[in-house]
Amino acid sequence: MYQLGGNVSYFASQLLSNTMRYDGGDSTYIFTGGKSAGLTAALYFDKGGYYSKKVFGIKLETNYCQVDQSYKFFPGQGIIDPDVFYRYRIKLSYIDIPLMFTMCPTHHQGLTFEVGPQISFLNKAKTVLEEYKNTSPIIPLVNTHTFNPITFGIVAGAGLYYSFTETFALTTTFRALYGVSSLIKSGHSSTSISPDRRLSLGITAQFVYKINKYDAQKNRGYKYYARKNLRK
Repeated sequence: MYQLGGNVSYFASQLLSNTMRYDGGDSTYIFTGGKSAGLTAALYFDKGGYYSKKVFGIKLETNYCQVDQSYKFFPGQGIIDPDVFYRYRIKLSYIDIPLMFTMCPTHHQGLTFEVGPQISFLNKAKTVLEEYKNTSPIIPLVNTHTFNPITFGIVAGAGLYYSFTETFALTTTFRALYGVSSLIKSGHSSTSISPDRRLSLGITAQFVYKINKYDAQKNRGYKYYARKNLRK
């Protein structure tokens, strides 16, 4: 059985840095949201036919992704003055291509799981000054030459798969991404604060069209098997 469709995601994004701290101090992360949208294609297979209980597959996506991270700095010596700070945002855009193994243990009506590698191609990179107060901001100058053009990551997710009909379905998954390769090129950062890894946690929704290679007229249908599984 084949699936084609589209997807959208919204997530909390973080560009991890080796020199940033989570406990505040002179510099700190600011919660930042990211988003993506793209196309989905999947191939599902199993030994028992389309209407068996467990369904396994391979899913390929091509997504345009906007990844942002805001940083807040308190310059000066001694005790931090909350009224003296500046904040800027690094904005990166990628073409993300995850290839995931996916499984639906309760057929295509219920739980779904996915995991696999992702390759990302850098599209744009820039910094934007968001706010400053009683100080002179020091904003790093970045562009596409500052960052590695290709990076790799691991994607994993879990959620729900709901079939409206034999043809159309919607999945919603809580998905996590962790970058396993460095974002920035060595020696290209203009400050000691430089993003090194991608991390994101969020919700992905996919609406798909199912191309069923099995004849539904010769089977009892997914609703029958869903009810049968629930009775167990």
